[in-house]
Amino acid sequence: MVDLALSGARVGAALVLVALNGFFVAAEFAFVRVRSTAVESMVADGKTGAPLLAEVMDSLDSYLAVTQLGITIASLGLGWIGEPAVAALIEPVVGPVLPENLVHLVAFAVGFGVITFLHVVFGELAPKTIAIARAERIALLVAAPMKVFYYLFVPGIVVFNGTANAFTRLIGIPPASETDETFTEEELRMALSRSSEEGNVAADEVEMIERVFELDDVTAREVMVPRPDVRSVPADLPLADLRDRIVETGHTRYPVVDADDSDRVVGLVDAKDVIRAGTRESEGEVGDEDDRATTAGDISRDIPVVPETVAVSDLLSDLQRERAQMAAVIDEWGVLEGIVTVEDVVEVVVGDLHDEFDVPSREPSIDRDASDEGVAVDGGVALSTVNEELGTAFDHDAVETIGGLVLDRLGRPPESGDRVSIDDHELTVTGVDGMRASTVVVRPESGTFEGTPDSATDGTAGDDGDDGLETERTEGSEGS
Repeated sequence: MVDLALSGARVGAALVLVALNGFFVAAEFAFVRVRSTAVESMVADGKTGAPLLAEVMDSLDSYLAVTQLGITIASLGLGWIGEPAVAALIEPVVGPVLPENLVHLVAFAVGFGVITFLHVVFGELAPKTIAIARAERIALLVAAPMKVFYYLFVPGIVVFNGTANAFTRLIGIPPASETDETFTEEELRMALSRSSEEGNVAADEVEMIERVFELDDVTAREVMVPRPDVRSVPADLPLADLRDRIVETGHTRYPVVDADDSDRVVGLVDAKDVIRAGTRESEGEVGDEDDRATTAGDISRDIPVVPETVAVSDLLSDLQRERAQMAAVIDEWGVLEGIVTVEDVVEVVVGDLHDEFDVPSREPSIDRDASDEGVAVDGGVALSTVNEELGTAFDHDAVETIGGLVLDRLGRPPESGDRVSIDDHELTVTGVDGMRASTVVVRPESGTFEGTPDSATDGTAGDDGDDGLETERTEGSEGS
C-alpha cells in the first residue's frame, strides 16, 4: 500500500514536471515570437503586465537562457522520476501474466513510452503551438513568473553563459545575441510573399515594397524621358513665344538648352515664372518691347544635372536635397540624354501616374495580341522588362531598350521590315519614328514564349506627366 502511494506521488510529481516543462517551452516561444513593437504598443496602451514584459524583452538573451535551463532541469527530473513511477504501477498488472524475467522489461518499456508521450505532447508540442498562436497573451502571462525563475537561476545562467561564450570564442565564433537578428533582402521578400499568400498584406502593397528594394538597381537612364521626346526651349526664346509654347504643349516645366548647342542644358523654366512675368507686364512694370527682349534664359532656374548611370535611389535623394522636381540626364561626354522628374522616380514604385492635363497616350508596352507572327514590343520598352515578360535573355552594355538593341545590331537607322536574329529570336521592325524603331515584333525562332503575361505591360523608360516632355512620343524635340 505504501509502495502504491509512493508510486502515485511520483506520478503526480512527473505530471508537475511535464507542466513545468510546458511552461518553459511556452515562455521561450512566446518571447521569441512577440515583436518588440507590439510590446511597446501594449505599454503605451497601459496593458497590465506590459512594463514587466518590456523589461524581459530588454534582457531577452538572459530570459531565453532561463527557459533553456528550466526545460533541461524539468526534462532530467521527468526522466529520473517519471519512468520508474509508471513502471512501478505497471509491474503488478503485468506480473501475473508474464514470465518474471520479462516483467521489469515490459514495465520499463510501457513507462518509458507513457512518459515520452506526455513529455512530447503536453510538455513540448502543445505549449509551442499555443505560444505561437497567442504569443502576446502568453508572453504577458509568463513574464511575472519568469522574473522569479530568473532570480532563482541567475547564478547558473552566469556560469553557463560565460562558459559557452568562452568556448565559442575559443573556436573563433563570437557570441551571438537573439536580439541582434537581422534579415537579408531576400528573407524580407520571402516573408512579404508568404504574408501576401496568407492574406495579411495586400498583393499590390507587396509589389510596391519589392519595387522599393529595386531602386538601387534602376538607373536614371532606365526611367528618363529620352532626348527625342523632351520638349525643351532655347535660351533665346522670347517670353511671348514661350507663353505660346506652354499653351500649345500644356506642360509645367521645360528644360532650357543653349541657343547654339541644343545638347547643352543651361537651366529650367517653370510656367509659374512665365505667369509672374506676364503679371508684371499687365501691371505696367514692363512693356511690349521688354516682353520681346525677355527670354527663357532670363527667367530660367538652375536645374540639377545627373549622370545617366546614377541609381534612382540616389537621384531621389539629390532631388530632395536640391528641392527640385526635374533633373537633366547627361552621358559621359556631358551631352543631354534626357530628363527625369520626381514623378518618374515615384512611378518606379507605384506605377504610372496621370493627371487631368496628361495627353492620352499609349505608354511603351508589350502586346501579345497585336501581331500574329509574334509579340509586338514598343521600341522604348526596357530590355529588362522584355526579358521578364517574355523569358528572353537579351542583354547589351550600351543600350537599354529593345529598339536600341535592334539599332545596334543593324548598324544603321532601322527601316520597316528589317529583321535581325538575336539569341534564338527573330526581331522584326514594324514601325519607325524618325531614326529609331518604334515597334518591334519578337518571335522565337523555334517554339513559343513561356508564361502568359498581361496583353499590355508598361515599360520602364520615359514615363512622365506634365513636366516638359512629349507624352505621345511621336515628335522630335522642339526648340533645339
